[in-house]
Amino acid sequence: MTTTPLAWVPAIHGHELALDGTDLRCRKTDGRLLRSVPSAVRRSPVGERFNALREQLAGHEKECRTTVESWLLGGTPVPAPLLARVWPDPGWRACLRYLVVRVDGRVGLLEEVSEDGQVRVREADGARYEAPVTSPVTPAHPVLLDDLAPWRGLLEELGVTQGVEQVSRSVHRPREGIDPGATGIDADGHERAEESGGARSRAVENGFDVRGGFAVLETTDLGVTVEARCWVGSGEPGPSEKAGRLLWIDAAERPVPLGELGPVAWSEGRRMAEIVYGGTDPH
Repeated sequence: MTTTPLAWVPAIHGHELALDGTDLRCRKTDGRLLRSVPSAVRRSPVGERFNALREQLAGHEKECRTTVESWLLGGTPVPAPLLARVWPDPGWRACLRYLVVRVDGRVGLLEEVSEDGQVRVREADGARYEAPVTSPVTPAHPVLLDDLAPWRGLLEELGVTQGVEQVSRSVHRPREGIDPGATGIDADGHERAEESGGARSRAVENGFDVRGGFAVLETTDLGVTVEARCWVGSGEPGPSEKAGRLLWIDAAERPVPLGELGPVAWSEGRRMAEIVYGGTDPH
């Protein structure tokens, strides 16, 4: 629950409503907070307006998370003036604050962005650094960070969490013995891949695009963009020879040999496969 006072609005039957972030809260007019919102109060005109606003806020927060994550996956340098414009918005700020970023040759937790575009970060040793005004900021993908432990420890020390999964993100690196000329790997056994559409459902639930029977995710390494594709089933009954297959495709729709993949593409493709197959570790 937020630490700032809630704005309570009278509803019906001696009840009041307020939004706590995107959560709808209800209390009696005597101040007693209720564990849930009674259905009659939720269906009241005030309740319906609050629910509509709640949906708008939830949609806005999702859009912010999706955009910030795309910067993380794309290694996108974000102009400081853009950060300055969106920073006052609680939805944007919740996703951006405390991300590990690269700015002016330094790496640190993003703490503040001023109105004029000056960025302040906290480095791994706890020291603060103020970058020159308008220095671009690049969210750091965790696979490109040498050691995540100091950042996890600093977040814990500060008592804060990240709004976009970064230092707690599952990271994967190629194992020894992988054929660099191969154009895909088997991410899971065929039976589980086709079982009741579970992989497809998990792909949708976790926000991955699904096209042509594949869960897909775009990443960029050193300016080269590839799309990881993990087979999740066509929706048709019966087994498929593609079941459990994970591959990467370039902009010309050509399979990319594993030896040519960048670290972000490899890590995120395997992470996607791990998620859609219910926590398995693809090989």
